[in-house]
Amino acid sequence: MELLFLEILAEEAQKGNKPSNTFRAVSIKRVATIISEKFQVQCDAKHVENHLKTVKNTWKTICTIREESGLGWDDNMKMITCDRVTYDATVTVHPKYVSFLNKKIEFYDEMALVVDQDMETGNFAKTFADIDLDNTAEGSLSLNFNNEDVDEERTKVSSSDTSKRKRKNLQESVDDDHIQFVGEKLGEIAEALKKNYRG
Repeated sequence: MELLFLEILAEEAQKGNKPSNTFRAVSIKRVATIISEKFQVQCDAKHVENHLKTVKNTWKTICTIREESGLGWDDNMKMITCDRVTYDATVTVHPKYVSFLNKKIEFYDEMALVVDQDMETGNFAKTFADIDLDNTAEGSLSLNFNNEDVDEERTKVSSSDTSKRKRKNLQESVDDDHIQFVGEKLGEIAEALKKNYRG
């Protein structure tokens, strides 16, 4: 239901039915109608608007966490990464972050399209060219995440060499964080093996 909710709104935003930070009434009504029919539940515009507020709050939290120092980002897994020490320190100060650290963020790309499609949020804003939306027979959408297609689209969308360099630097930063994280984990395993061997 969550995925369908986000997919429909992503399509509505792509059609231009989100002229500012709010969707047009026709878009909200469409979500309510499709969800009611597909899941045999009573869903009205108020339910859709309330859930959209929840999604926006979740997205805001994700953006806030991603700006914290000492945290990495795995774009393939859609995961905020950190080592154990950073994890412990972060969740001690911000307990609500626990559900976002070192765990795949479900429907990340869909949320980016629905909530953040018009805004630059750091270096990780999404555009519609980053994700291919196709209609399916059931009236919902399927998202195609073929990496080669996405990379090709990103190249087309790049308006200058500067944006390409920023994307490359961001990817290198993500790769470095991931390598550092894996290296730290391997070090911890090696240390544990040494202790067991001595014992």
